[in-house]
Amino acid sequence: MKKYSKVFKTFKTCAFAVGFMISNAWAAEAPSIGELHPPVVAAVGQQKIVVYFLKNNLKNKIKDVHVADAEIFYSSINSDKATLNYVWKIEGEQITSVFFYEWKSPDRSGKTMYVLTKSKLSNSEFDGVTYSTLELPLIKDGDRLSVSFFPGDSSDSILQNCREGRELATGKNAVCAYKDAGSIKKYLTAQDK
Repeated sequence: MKKYSKVFKTFKTCAFAVGFMISNAWAAEAPSIGELHPPVVAAVGQQKIVVYFLKNNLKNKIKDVHVADAEIFYSSINSDKATLNYVWKIEGEQITSVFFYEWKSPDRSGKTMYVLTKSKLSNSEFDGVTYSTLELPLIKDGDRLSVSFFPGDSSDSILQNCREGRELATGKNAVCAYKDAGSIKKYLTAQDK
């Protein structure tokens, strides 16, 4: 009996050591996809979707080809069939806010999701950060809800590349007026006529 106990103990120790080495090998090789921002639930009426913001960890490893910082996907909560649907890319190092705005004006009525990104900007003219806002309408079609990006639509230029930092040529400080959800919602409300 002691003989089997010793063998089992040795086997258990070896299995632990092998498991430890495998976990260290996996940890050394970072996964190619990470999370840029926690998932967000978007809803219109009873329909709900979960929106994912997946970071591309290969961005710094791939040369001579443009790789977006992250990409947006969504899946339905109400559906029996699980699908992951692609929305659009994110060109920003960090997501500082995800928020919704319900448009009242007849030509734009409906709910829209906004993604506010922040990126470092440092060159011979400017040192600081830029903020940009991505507009993603929620579309309800019967009992289906989706989030979409329309590449042909022109983005509001005021909400793109809003700089905060130092203008190196003049020495002046630049302050971005649209770097949080509150200030952007206030601006959208003023446009919503």
